[in-house]
Amino acid sequence: MNTLLNHRTFIFTALSAVLILLSACAPTPFSDRYQPGADTVFLWRNEPIPLEPGWRYVDEVSTHVRGELQDSFLTPVDEIRSLIFVREEQEHPAILILSRVVKTSQVDIFRYLGGTKTIIGGYPYRENAYGLSANSTDPEYGQYFEKIRASGLVPAPEYKVRILDRLPVDTTLIRIMELTPGKSHLTLPAYGKLYPQERPDSIRHRTF
Repeated sequence: MNTLLNHRTFIFTALSAVLILLSACAPTPFSDRYQPGADTVFLWRNEPIPLEPGWRYVDEVSTHVRGELQDSFLTPVDEIRSLIFVREEQEHPAILILSRVVKTSQVDIFRYLGGTKTIIGGYPYRENAYGLSANSTDPEYGQYFEKIRASGLVPAPEYKVRILDRLPVDTTLIRIMELTPGKSHLTLPAYGKLYPQERPDSIRHRTF
C-alpha cells in the first residue's frame, strides 16, 4: 500500500514539475511590450522607439514568412511579431506597425541593410518609401489589414508606406512601418525580397 502511495506521489510531483516548467517557458505576449499610455516602445532590449500622441493600439499579429537565401534554393521560415496602432484623424485611418522578427534558425543571418539612414532614439535605421494596396494578397501585409477591418475601421484603398528597419544583431530585425492614405508607384516588396539572408561559413564566425 505504501509502495502504491509513494508511486502516485512521485507521479503527481513529476507532473506538477512539468506543468511549472511549461508555464515558465510559455512565451510572453508580444503586446506586453506596449503599456497603455506609454510614449515609448522597446522591441529590442533598451532601444527606444518613440510613440507620438494620437496613436491608438489595436492588436498584435504573429505571422510566419519565408525568407530568401543568397545563392540557395532554401527558404528559411521566420516569425514576425507586430504591434498595430491606428490614428483616426481622417476618413481612413493612418496605420503604424512595429515589428520584430523572431528567427526560427540561428544558422541564417540577414544581409547588411544599406541605403539612406535616419536616427531614431539614438540608433541608425535604414529608411525607404513604398506604396501598398489595402487589398494586398501578400500573406504578411494582408493580415495587418484584416486586423484593421476586424476592429471596425475601413482602410484607405492605397497607402504610402514609410518603412524604417534596423539590425541590432545579424539575426534580429526591428521594423517600423508608417502607413498614410495615398498612392505610390513603387510597391512594397515581400519580406523575402526586402530582407535577403545568407548562410555564412564557419570561418567567418571563427574567433581567434
